[in-house]
Amino acid sequence: MAAQHPQIALFIRQLQALAASNDDLDQLLPEVAKIAQPLAADRSWIEADFYEANEDQGFAISVLHEEPDHRLLVETIAWLPGRGVSPHDHQTWGVVVGLDGTETNTNWRRLDDGSVAGYAEVEVAGEVIAGAGDCILLRPDDIHSVRNDGDETALSLHIYGRSLRHVDRSEFNPLAKTRQPCPIRTRR
Repeated sequence: MAAQHPQIALFIRQLQALAASNDDLDQLLPEVAKIAQPLAADRSWIEADFYEANEDQGFAISVLHEEPDHRLLVETIAWLPGRGVSPHDHQTWGVVVGLDGTETNTNWRRLDDGSVAGYAEVEVAGEVIAGAGDCILLRPDDIHSVRNDGDETALSLHIYGRSLRHVDRSEFNPLAKTRQPCPIRTRR
């Protein structure tokens, strides 16, 4: 693996210290967003291949850091124009920081009580357009979908409290009123 850019290495150290000392999401999420802001302001750490998206998937995931015990995950996601992902949860906290272009994040509200396997009724609860430097704070049960409505590839930084490959995430189909396991995404 290539050497980590000094800005990313500093951010990882700050993130590890924050996560180890604070489990109150009301305090932790804004603090994570605060330490991530310099990465949006000075993007010299961004590599050209972060933008090379998987055409089939509609986006590219570039892992910058994952803890050996899968506690923390830091990655970039490049969204191709006109592409995105269905409503989903994360089952961990998250902070998304816009880096380049804009992405539309639609927030969803779950209406059913979750007692019927495979069934979920969700409705749109709001929409946020995130550009460079904008932060989106996500709690474990928050449901959102993402799409790039622009003409250029959009890039964002994603920071999670656990690796998404090690949590039981769900993807939702609002029209069919279904919930299923979130697919494992291709990443590099």
